[in-house]
Parts: sequence; structure tokens; C-alpha cells
Amino acid sequence: MGIETERKFLIELPDLGFVSSMEGCRVREIVQTYLKDERGTGAERRVRKITEGENITYVFTRKEHVTKMSRIEDEREISPDEYTRLYTEAKSELKKTRYAFPFGERIVEIDVYPYEIGGDAMNGKAVLEVELESEDEAIDLPEFVKVIRELTGTGEFSNKKLAKKIK
Repeated sequence: MGIETERKFLIELPDLGFVSSMEGCRVREIVQTYLKDERGTGAERRVRKITEGENITYVFTRKEHVTKMSRIEDEREISPDEYTRLYTEAKSELKKTRYAFPFGERIVEIDVYPYEIGGDAMNGKAVLEVELESEDEAIDLPEFVKVIRELTGTGEFSNKKLAKKIK
């Protein structure tokens, strides 16, 4: 368990061929399923099925807000059987492709969604996330990234909200 501090941006969809060819880039297909809420905690719980090439891993995550930028995060790999058991608590789900690559001292993650969400709100766009050591840490983004606006702390385009909009 630890504190996750991140900034999030809505960006123009970059050239994914270029991004995936970057040294150290990992491309993963993610099915992210949100589970029933824990009563009285406000905590978000989810399970993920992550496919990278021929490898499939399953992850359980529980997050609870501390500030707009930081959350207590408990994340662990789980067995396929535990994934199946937890999946019975599913409320909503989304699929995305994550491109994660090193940039400076950080890993930059770009999430691309394979369908329209909320009309054409994501058409030609993606979401970029960068984890930080502290909330006041300055960041630089790659030159090829065209930021539309910062989403940090707004809840706008959060995966949980996007998942609710999917039919």
C-alpha cells in the first residue's frame, strides 16, 4: 500500500506507430472492471485483465482519495480464479490500450480507448498520466504530446466515469 500522486491530461491522439516504436515502450491491452462500492469508505475497487503479447496478468486495485492529486493505493496481482470471483461484483467496464514509455525520470502512460465514449468526446484524443513523487513536483512532457487541457483533480475523463458511459 502506498500513496499514488499523478497528473492527468487530455491530449491529441499522437502517432501511435511512433509511440510504440520508442525505446522501452510497453503496449498493453487492458480490460478494467469497476466493482461494487465498499459501504461508507468512498474507496474505488477494480480488477484488471492485462494482456501484453502472450502474457495475461490479473490485478486488483483499491484506491481512496487523499487530495485531488493523491490517493492511497493498494494494488496486487491476483489469480485468474480470484479475478473471476471478484468479477461477479462488476458495475461497469471499459477497454483501453496503454502505451507506457520512459521519459526522463518517469514513465509516461497514454491511454487510447477503442470506441466513442460520451458521443465523440474522445474522437482523436487520448489521456496521458504521469506519476509523481510529490504534488508540487514540476514535470516535462515529450515534445510530440499536444495537451488540450489538464484533467488533474477534475474527475473529467476518469476511467470510472468513462466506463459508466459505455453501453
